[in-house]
Amino acid sequence: MTDETTKENGGVARLKQHADLVQQLVKQVPAALAKSGLTLEQVSRLRNVIQKGVDDFHEVQSLVNEPGLDGTYQRAASSLEKIWSHLLAAAEARMRDLAGEDATESSAEKPEE
Repeated sequence: MTDETTKENGGVARLKQHADLVQQLVKQVPAALAKSGLTLEQVSRLRNVIQKGVDDFHEVQSLVNEPGLDGTYQRAASSLEKIWSHLLAAAEARMRDLAGEDATESSAEKPEE
């Protein structure tokens, strides 16, 4: 096996792993973010996990975007990138919502001077 073939197979294998992972996450993340009683810390941890997935995916993307690799993989990578971005944006939006709620609650608790 040549070095290029090994790299290609590794990129394709990792792309498939990300596809499987994303398939699970598109079900689990929205459900997790919608739970009542969710804390800012919990959402922050979930966002960090998603960010790690995004970071790893960028490496995978560079492998499948190399010249000579079947365009099917490149299109699949483009679709997965959009899903990763959506998951990250959803977690960040929920963090902003919770941070706003925390600010509102803490200002409501402060006695007026």
